[in-house]
Parts: sequence; C-alpha cells; structure tokens
Amino acid sequence: MALFGPPDIPQMEAKRDIQGLIKALSYKDAAIRRAAAEALTPMKDPTAAESMVALLGDENPGVRRAAVAALSARGGARVVDPLVSSLQDADADVRAAASTAVYRRLMTDADGETRRATAAALGRIRDTNAVEPLVKGVMDPDETVRITVIKALQSIGDVGAVAPLVVVLAHEQVRHKSTGRSSLAVERAAATALDALCDESAVESLETALKHDDADVREIAVRRLARIASPRVIDPLVTSLQDEDPVIRRAAARGLAEIQWQAPADETGVRYYAALREWRRCAECGEAALPTLLSSFGHVDPLEQSDIIAALVQLKWKPTEADSMTGYFWAAQGRWDKCTELGEPAVEALDGILRSAPKWRDRAGAAATLAGMDQPRSAPFTNLDLVQRSLAILDGKGTDKDKRGLLETLMTDEQQVEPGASTVEWCKCGYPAYRVRADSLREPLADVLGFEKGSNNATTYYCPGCDMRRTTVTG
Repeated sequence: MALFGPPDIPQMEAKRDIQGLIKALSYKDAAIRRAAAEALTPMKDPTAAESMVALLGDENPGVRRAAVAALSARGGARVVDPLVSSLQDADADVRAAASTAVYRRLMTDADGETRRATAAALGRIRDTNAVEPLVKGVMDPDETVRITVIKALQSIGDVGAVAPLVVVLAHEQVRHKSTGRSSLAVERAAATALDALCDESAVESLETALKHDDADVREIAVRRLARIASPRVIDPLVTSLQDEDPVIRRAAARGLAEIQWQAPADETGVRYYAALREWRRCAECGEAALPTLLSSFGHVDPLEQSDIIAALVQLKWKPTEADSMTGYFWAAQGRWDKCTELGEPAVEALDGILRSAPKWRDRAGAAATLAGMDQPRSAPFTNLDLVQRSLAILDGKGTDKDKRGLLETLMTDEQQVEPGASTVEWCKCGYPAYRVRADSLREPLADVLGFEKGSNNATTYYCPGCDMRRTTVTG
C-alpha cells in the first residue's frame, strides 16, 4: 500500500492480501471500502467476518450492500443475526440484498444449524416479508429446522402461513398412520401455531386448504374452520358438505351445528342431515331427499337403514323394483305379506331382522315368512310353530287368567311341563318363561323362547312377548 495514496485494491486482490483488504475496509473513501468488501467476498476468509459485520453499520448504502454480499457468500450460523438485522436497513437496496442473502442463501444453506438459526432470527424480528420463504422451510428434512420455522411463523402471526401449516400437520398425521413413525414435536408445534393463527382472519387461508387434493389436508382445514365462531365460516363449511370424503362432510356439518346454522329444506339441507346421519330429518327437506336416502341405504348399518326406511315412508315413497332395497323397505315395516310376494330379494332383509331386530315379535314374523318361502332357519327359535301359537294366545282375546289357562294347556300338550312334576314360571308379560321342577330347579323353556349364541358357547334366552332377557346358559 502506498504511503499516502489510496489502497490499491486490485493489487491486493491479486496478491490475496487479506489483511490489507481488511484494513482497507476502514478507509475514509466509501468507494475504497466498497471495493475492498467486494474483493474479499469470493475469498470467504473467516478473519474478515467481524470487520464485515461492522461494515453493516457504514454510513454509505453501497458499502453496506457490499458487506451483505460478502457475508452471504461466507454463509454459516455466525452471519445469520447480522444479515437478518439488515432486513430492516433504511435503504431499500440494502434490504433487497439482505432479503436475497437471508431467504435464498441462508434458508437453503447446507448446514442445518444455519437454517435453524435463520428461522429463529426471522421469528424474532417478526417481518411479514419472511412468511413466504419460511413457508418453504416447513418441509425441511431437519426436524429441528421444521419446528423452528413453524414457531417463527406463529410468532410473525401472518395468516398466510395457515394453509401450509395445515399441510404440515396432515403430513405428520398421515406418516404416523402409515408407518407408525412421525415427529410428535413437529405435529404439536403445527397444531399450536394453528391454534394461535386460526381466527376469523384465517378463513380465506383455510378455504385455500379446502381445495387441496389430499383429503387429510381438507379434513384438518374443515375441523379448524368448525372451531371458528363466525358467520364467515358458513359458506366454506356448506361447500364442504359436497366433499367426496364422508369424514369431511360430517366435520363440516358438525361445525355448522356448533354455530347453530339452520339448514334449509332443500338439497343443501339434505346433505347436512345426511352428513350427520340424521336420516329421518332428511325427510324434512321433501322429495329432494329421495336420491340421497336411496343411494345411502346400502352403505349404512341396520339401525341407520331403519331410519332411512322411516324417512322414505314419511315421504310416501313406494318401491317399484323387485330388488333387495324393496325387501328392506317392506321388512322394516313388518309387511310380511309383501316380503312373501317379493320372494328371494327379500331374504337378505329378513335374515337381517332375524339376527338383530330389537323386537322379538319382528324376528318371529321374519322367521315365519322365511319358513313360508321354504327357507326355514334354525335360529333364533328352536320351535317356531310353538312360539307362534304361544304369542297368538298371549295376543288373543280373553282375560289374563283365561290366557294363562290356555298357555298352561299348550305347555302340557307340547310336553314342556309335566303335571305333578313341574310347573310354569311366567314372564311379567304373561308369557311362559321357565320350567320349575319339583326340586325347585328352574330351567328356561327353550322351545318357546328366542335365543342368541354368544362367546364361550353361551346361549342367552329372550321372551318373545316383551323382549326381556331371561337368562344365559353356558355349555
């Protein structure tokens, strides 16, 4: 360096005179300081880092821009805080250079600690301009970086982060379901951030998530919307009633119910009640409910099928096809004559009633219908004819005393009890239930009771007259 002249930057650069260039960073001429910083940039010498950091406070914006570029080229966790601070520089060009350095360089640095430190620093300054680059980091391969990015987004508080956070949460939950492995810490961080961000202002961002191809993402978005007590969520939740996934439809309907939304008596109301599985209320929407009720019938359990049938009856619908749906329709109403007339398509419905109808008289009716179709069943009645004759007496005319006398005679004639050796113990409804022997031993009258087989070879007996569970016998 000449004694009195300015530093010869090109010469020092050619000689890789690091110390000379560092000294030139404090020269009085801003152009020299800038040239020295630019010369040091490709050298990435660690001894120049401290001087470069100091240069970020230089009075000249061009010098500060050069310092930003030099620190960006060096990279590493040590330059994170100084560069992030430059995002708030008074000069727009310096801020632009710092943005490039932080968002494109540091947030994609090969070193995970640098990426983590950058995300943490951005969270501290709460710059909304950082949201977009931080969002790109929510799927970082390093778990600690993902957690820090999520916390930074929560700290910044911009609802633009909501949709990406929904995707992250869905990703972790799906990974847990499919592999049994996920990051519980990431999942918790995402859920906590969404708790903080999902207020009325987040509705638009959640609507964006509702358009995602992944049903798991849509489900979380719907559930988050359902937790916002605002009329603004009505339209997106109503739209979600048409989602192809029944879980999402149900979550949307429950959200609407939470805000006490009144369903209209039209197709929207039908979708709402169907999502809640309130099939009987679908009938309140009139004939618009018929397609949904009919198409849903084959995809629900027997109890819900009964509700659908009740809704169809309320709508005065009548079957026109000789199919299983028609069989269920007539069997659910106890129209055994119609089931007999229908024939084979009614068998499935009749068997379903035999297995699970809560009223044992319906089971007896179904069993008799099947027997009349030359398809007798061995369960749930041992002696169907005797059950039918006993119920006929119980349901017939006469006093309770007269009926008991007729039933006692029937039990004796059918050798269910032996005069002098055993007597009948009656159910509270007046139906014969037990055989009581002379030694006081009680035995269920199995031939006149209904039964269900359970585990461990156990048989439970029921009274066909009042559906009461009488006893369970093992072995």
